[in-house]
Amino acid sequence: MKSRAVKYQIFILVITISLFFFQTPGHASQKKITIRGAVETALDLTLKEIQGLPEFHINAVSILKEKQNETDKEELIEVSNYSGILLRDLLERAGMEYKRKWEPGVIIRVRGENNEEVVFSFGEIFYSCIGRSTLLSYRKNGQLVKSSNGSLELIVSNDIRNGRRIESVTEIIVERVNIDMKVYQEMKKEITRPPTTYFQLSDKKTGHTKKITFEDLTDLPKVQIHDKAQIGDCVGFMGVYSYTGVTLRSFLEKEQFVSGAYDYSRYVAVYSENGFCATFSIGELFNSKLGNNIVMAYKKDGKILASGEAFLMMVAGEDNTGGRSVKQISNMIVF
Repeated sequence: MKSRAVKYQIFILVITISLFFFQTPGHASQKKITIRGAVETALDLTLKEIQGLPEFHINAVSILKEKQNETDKEELIEVSNYSGILLRDLLERAGMEYKRKWEPGVIIRVRGENNEEVVFSFGEIFYSCIGRSTLLSYRKNGQLVKSSNGSLELIVSNDIRNGRRIESVTEIIVERVNIDMKVYQEMKKEITRPPTTYFQLSDKKTGHTKKITFEDLTDLPKVQIHDKAQIGDCVGFMGVYSYTGVTLRSFLEKEQFVSGAYDYSRYVAVYSENGFCATFSIGELFNSKLGNNIVMAYKKDGKILASGEAFLMMVAGEDNTGGRSVKQISNMIVF
């Protein structure tokens, strides 16, 4: 009997040591972060390999609790300093599969171990300053992040609340919206489409659709973007302009296609009849400090848009390129 008891105690000791080993940072560092999808090279990187890349620091990040209702009081969770690698830098390491002219229609899904998922648009990561504030962190206030699997913590310092925070990132997936892009073939054939007078708004989840005309925008607050530099290597336009219109955020709220609590795994695709497309994430529109800079414009330098741009065009005021400036908007889909 004593022999059996001793064997049982040894068995329990072995199990305890094994569990301890699997929870140590050394083992956790072997967990992989996968980057796949529309990239040139799929990557499987361990935490140790990521820590060997150039480190990026973002200090004094305010983390506010996500609100479930507009009437909820703001609640500060913490203010912390973070170190890690920018999501943008990891994506550049993998490389984008599509050529630059296709990329405004790309989205990036970041997933966590508890079936968490948030979406970023290509433009917010590569065209705007959100790309310099979206961090996969492994160090917080000088200490290693204590995630359950030794993984990375997603922090978006430009976000107002913590809805896009993921404590243990496991996977990053790059996708392109399946919209047929005819614009460059039409340009070669010198095909000119007439100006649009309306666009179709659709919700992919509910199937709800609505035809939108200029009259549907007139009761929304008018906003202006001044000194917007529009530079693009795709269609060769260049200039500095001022725009008048309504924010995409206020429009979607008015049409009740998006409302809180926000689903940060969703995004909006805006495109023209010839397929030129841009994406905007729900987080970018409704949780970022830059949401008021994304405008559906109907005036340029104080004048109604010309026929080649009318009746609406997208203007992302924060973007450092004109890649998301969709002209002659014909469709808008909330995915």
